[in-house]
Amino acid sequence: MVSVFLSGLLATLVAQTVDAYVVPQGKLPDLHKLGTQDYLFPYLAGAAPYFSFPGNYGIPTTAPEGCEISQLQVIARHGERYPTTGRARRLFSTYYKLSNYTREFNESLSFLNDDYTFFISDSNNIEQETTYKNSLDVLNPYTGQRDAEKHARQFLDEYSALLENTTSFPIFAASSRRVHDTAQFFSKALGEKYNVTLQVVSEAPTSGANTISAGNACPGWNESANANITDAFSTDYLKNIASRLNRQNKGLNLTQTDAFNLFNWCAFEINVRGYSYMCDVFTQEELINYSYYDDLTSYYQDGPGYDMIYDVGSNLFNASVKLLKQSEELDLKVWISFTHDTDIVNLMTTIGLFDNGVKLDPTSVPFRDLVYRKSWQTPQGARLYTQKYKCSNETYVRYVLNDAVIPLESCKSGPGFSCPTTEFYDYAADRMNGRNFYKSCDVASVSNVTELTFYWDYNERHYNDTLLNQ
Repeated sequence: MVSVFLSGLLATLVAQTVDAYVVPQGKLPDLHKLGTQDYLFPYLAGAAPYFSFPGNYGIPTTAPEGCEISQLQVIARHGERYPTTGRARRLFSTYYKLSNYTREFNESLSFLNDDYTFFISDSNNIEQETTYKNSLDVLNPYTGQRDAEKHARQFLDEYSALLENTTSFPIFAASSRRVHDTAQFFSKALGEKYNVTLQVVSEAPTSGANTISAGNACPGWNESANANITDAFSTDYLKNIASRLNRQNKGLNLTQTDAFNLFNWCAFEINVRGYSYMCDVFTQEELINYSYYDDLTSYYQDGPGYDMIYDVGSNLFNASVKLLKQSEELDLKVWISFTHDTDIVNLMTTIGLFDNGVKLDPTSVPFRDLVYRKSWQTPQGARLYTQKYKCSNETYVRYVLNDAVIPLESCKSGPGFSCPTTEFYDYAADRMNGRNFYKSCDVASVSNVTELTFYWDYNERHYNDTLLNQ
């Protein structure tokens, strides 16, 4: 049975807040399990480690033959992390229930009999990036630190030519501590050749439009606006999980909420430990249902299913288009920003990368025609590259998401399935026609900042906002 030495403290955490404590380390890691569960990542709602976009058509991400990249924009999510405070509290609630079970566990929960140590071993790590230092195993291949460093080396391998005459340049980060840490790990991994100034841009509501995280300055955003749609999705898969585990372990009383929490347990434990036996609890059908429920939730809260998101995403998209238009006059050829997954989803919604006009159905899981797969779009460490390249005397734009070229469905006639810039600017104008972030979001109620300027005024302002644990 699971040790109950944390019972009193965990009960306090569930009822109130997560206070600092340390759990003694458990047994040595299972090297046969370490780093072997990547096949699960596409089903874990973007909480699991980074993986390349599965819908890859084999289009090379490098510029087509005879073409040269003239500008690159990168917007990336923070790396692998511990759960947020809210999720941690819910996980502790379920762990508390399991830790008080007085019998021996059976079948898929039997791993809890073997001196199991809960993966949140120090609550100071909650909300934070996973690193070599705070990971439960130094061999963990999935830390956010390692992901950011690997990303930096891959970036240099493909795009270092854009920095050939540049030794000093900015990297922008939202003011979340884990976002800042990801940007810092990335920056340091570029090497001593480059002098990177980290520009920490506020994600507080008072920043208004001058932010990477526009959603935080959008009081008009109502996450429950389409709850009547998402709530229609069947929770039978959660009921089945709870019933099965309770049947296998007499006297256990897991609920559907506990069953839902176990998916987060699985994903975040992989981030922290490098593997999770909790993932073995689920059937493939249950993983598919969980993943699609997350698609639904994201689509109707943060994506194309909620009309206001087009306005939210227009804040960054407008700035991106402006940078593309100024590429010939700007000295800097590379623009790198780090933020949260929702901000990237908002941006891609306005761009239209996964918006085919077909609403997601809450009554059943689609297979053949499912375009919007949130966990594929924004796993931990997700990265969206906007490439502008020149071929002869013509210029083109295209997007690369998580190592895969994602052509614009209505504009892909250029080399490498890119969009000719003249057509792209018309396309962008059409996507943003009638969209007004400041007005639609009622930003005026929290800020009088009406314009995104940090890409253009960082030299004068030197952004260095206070880091937030969020």
